[in-house]
Amino acid sequence: MKKQVLITCLALGLGTSALAQQPAASTAVVGTPSKATYTHADTVQAVRQLFHKRRTGGWVWTAIGFLSIVRVGAASADSDTGGNTAGKVMSVGVVGGVPTAIGISKLVRFNHEKETAALSVYEQGKLLPPYVSRRLKRKYFVL
Repeated sequence: MKKQVLITCLALGLGTSALAQQPAASTAVVGTPSKATYTHADTVQAVRQLFHKRRTGGWVWTAIGFLSIVRVGAASADSDTGGNTAGKVMSVGVVGGVPTAIGISKLVRFNHEKETAALSVYEQGKLLPPYVSRRLKRKYFVL
């Protein structure tokens, strides 16, 4: 059986063409605007929208995590686990703690003060901070 599988794999491997050494296709799309076509007002609006969406996501993650903590905590309090307190704590921490931590970290990273600081730096003619410019995508710009 092993011999048949090895021979089949060898035949399939030799019978297909290898595409790893071929040059990559051009990813440039004709007719799409470049970053140079965005105005100052477009960038400010995009930064505001980015921060707003990230804060909204932070509230959603935090709410989901908190509700999970409440639900798992209530379910584990009702059931008799035979003194398995560590299991209760782990399930509450994993199911509810992880989403809550993600939400709080988003709320901290994209708070109003950091938005104001990033926009004030940009208004002074400097570049946006890397954590902001890295996340700015075309969907945040309105043309």
